[in-house]
Order: sequence, then C-alpha cells, then structure tokens
Amino acid sequence: SHKDHLDIYDLSDVVPCSLITHPIVSKSGLVHTFSGEDIKKLGEQRFDLLIRCGSGILRGDILRASRFGVISFHHGDNRINRGGPAGFWEVFYKQSKSGFVIQQLTEELDGGNVLLRGAFPTKNYFLLNQANLYNKSNFYMKKLLGEIANTSTLPPPEKQTPYFNKLFKGPNVYEQLKYIFNLAGRSISAKIESNVLKKQPRWSVAFSRTNWRNLVMRRAIKIKNPPGRFLADPFVISENNRDYCFVEDFDYKTKRGCISVYELQEKSALRIGEAITEPFHMSFPYIFRFDSKIYMIPETNEAREIRLYECTDFPTGWQLSKVLMADVSATDTMMFERDGIWWMLTNIDPANVGDHNSELYIFYSDSPLSNSWVAHSRNPIYIDPEKSRNAGLLFDDSEIFRVSQQIGFQQYGKKFSINKVTLLNKNVYQEELECAVEPNYFKNLNGTHHIHSNGNVTVFDYIGSTTLN
Repeated sequence: SHKDHLDIYDLSDVVPCSLITHPIVSKSGLVHTFSGEDIKKLGEQRFDLLIRCGSGILRGDILRASRFGVISFHHGDNRINRGGPAGFWEVFYKQSKSGFVIQQLTEELDGGNVLLRGAFPTKNYFLLNQANLYNKSNFYMKKLLGEIANTSTLPPPEKQTPYFNKLFKGPNVYEQLKYIFNLAGRSISAKIESNVLKKQPRWSVAFSRTNWRNLVMRRAIKIKNPPGRFLADPFVISENNRDYCFVEDFDYKTKRGCISVYELQEKSALRIGEAITEPFHMSFPYIFRFDSKIYMIPETNEAREIRLYECTDFPTGWQLSKVLMADVSATDTMMFERDGIWWMLTNIDPANVGDHNSELYIFYSDSPLSNSWVAHSRNPIYIDPEKSRNAGLLFDDSEIFRVSQQIGFQQYGKKFSINKVTLLNKNVYQEELECAVEPNYFKNLNGTHHIHSNGNVTVFDYIGSTTLN
C-alpha cells in the first residue's frame, strides 16, 4: 500500500513558480533562520500563508513573514511526544494510536498553536506506521487549507497544556535492537499461535433477558458458533412477541460474512438461517423500524456503498431498498430519528487506506429513505481510534447512547464505551462517557466490541483465542 513511501520526487514541474531562500543553519544543524534580505523577498509576495514541508526548526522572523505565519505538521501527539522520528516511538512503546497535529509554528519546538489534531491506529512496525500516518494526515492538511482559503481565517487554536515528557530523538543502538527483537518476538508468537497451536481469535455472541442498564455480563447465555464460522455484531429486535438476533456470520474458508438470524428463547438460541447473503462481505446488521416496516443497514464496505434493505418476509426475507451513499469507504452505519430529523452515524475512511477505526462522520436528512444526506458541519466529528468506531446504539426513555469501540496496540475490539448523546444539531455534536466495559466477564477473553438492546433483551459480543471446530 505504501511502496513509494521512501521515494523522492522533483516538484519543479508541479510548482512552476518558485522563490529560492537560503536558511542560516545553526551549529547543531537543527535550527533554521533567514536573512533580512530573504524575509524581505517573502514579504513582497504578500503571502497569506507559508507551509513548512521540510526539515529544520524554524526560528525568527520567518514565523511572521506571511499574514497567517507558518503552519506545519507534527507527526505525533505533541502533548506526550515531541521530537521524532515520526511514527517510531508509538510502535516502540506499543501505544494504541499514533497522533498528528497541524500547528501554526511558534518559537517552541512542536509547541505551536494547534489548529487540528487527530490520531490513527498504530501499525505493527515503524516504516508502515510512518507511511500510514503521513498518508492519512495529508488528507487533513488539504482539508484545512481548503477551509482557510474559503474563510480567509485560521481556525481558533487549541488551548495549550504543559508538556511533561522528554524531547524524543532517534533511537540509540540498544533501543534499535530492542525494537527489532520485540518485532521479531511478536511475529514468531503469532505464527506459533496460528500454525503450531492452530488457534486464532474467534468472536462469539451472548445474550441476557434484561435491559442494558441491569445487564450482568457474566450471567449471559452464550450462542454457540457454527463450525468453521464466528458470530459478531449482534442486533436484537422483537416481532410477534418473539426476540430475534441478527448477526455477522463469518465463514473462515471464504473470508466473508453474511447476515444470519437467531430466535432468542428463554435460555437458548435457535438458528433460523441466513437473512441476507451477497457476493461481498457483510457485517454490522443495524436494524430499525420506520412507517410500520423493518429496515436494515448492514456494513457493505466491500461494495463501496451504504445500503438500505427492506424486510419483505420476516425474519429471512429481505430486498435491497436503495443505496443511500455510493462510492464511499464506510462501515458500521447507524441511524435514528431525533427532533424530526434522521441522523446517520458512520465510519468513513477518506484516505481510502482501509482504516475505518479513526473517523466518525454524521449526516442528516428528513427521512431514512432519503436520496440526499447533508454532511454535519463538524465532520469528521472525531479523528481518534479510541472513540470513533460505532459499536451499537442504546436507548433509555428519550435518552440516546452511542456505543464506541476502542482498539489496543495491534488489537481490534479491545473494549467499548457507552456514551450519552447530550447535544445534537446541524452544527454541534456532544457526548459524555456513561461507562466503559472491559472484557473481564468470561474467562480468557481478548476483547469485546459491541452491545445492543431492545429493552427486554441485551446482546453483546466478545473474542477469545480458540481452536476452530
């Protein structure tokens, strides 16, 4: 995906108009200042903005040589990581996410005025993590420049906080060797687990006949996985005084999932069969009612569409109603009505690199069957893999709770959080943490990443390492 990461390109054909300046480099080779003559040349151009794209710490009058100064990337979370190399220390310390900021530079290294902040899941090794960090964050630099061009203003800077860590530098020999051994150890351990012990992570689903607030997860009833498959992403709905659970039904042989349905009885689950099967992967069968009909929005990212299915013969008869969005890389879409407006929450990967854990997007319309969905003015709402990915929707009277999953280092679906939606309109989205759920309720769990309830029954999923049957 990033085979050109270390290539060098000549931009003279891309940027035909150029003005050459010559920095005055400090003895350390790190600090760059500029002569009065160069500053004057820049000032004569009446630039709105300068963008730092190279190396060197800029100091002095260059920071004030344009209307809005100089903006620059820092590929790291500058609240905990200042210095470099970009993307290395997050892997070294096995941090779950790698951050970036776009800042208006000041005299303080990596301590400028932060205009935009985000983070993405940390990849397994340094160069891959760095390449992914560059690729994903580039989208937001272009987005920010477009907004500045349209508004002729900078966004308000983030409030500063004290920096308490050291200045990170290139790793010494001991740190490089430790990084290599840790990387090799993780690779060998994974191969032994998979090839020798014949074990691999396997999702499962459980249910409890109670509402989500009174749920005691250790007492829940487990639904047995079919041979060679796993179940995940459960959603529950009542019909004709019976409770039905729709799930992702993943086949290890075909590496694809379909949507299956179970009838939840008092202390067991009866498999009804497959509800929707397509020639592409499906999961996350979000289900809801509208105008006395039942609809579903399963995850169909492999088709690059957000699809709406209508139930024609409950529970296994479904047909495609319409494509709500086309040519989009989106997963885990949920929808609900509030104050006469239908809100769609989905996880979109704008950089098209296969990362759906990092960004939460919201759209709205006057009907769930609409052909026109308007983007929320604050999109993306979050750029943070610890709270962006949807993991279910819960209700308590008139209150709405968005469930979000949280990743770990090289671990998808580590745990989930239940967040109360406190403010939602076309310009603002706010939520506050209600509780966080850890995978401690059954023995030998590696994670948990989804919950849903219809008020009478609550369903959730969990993951452990097991031998396939």
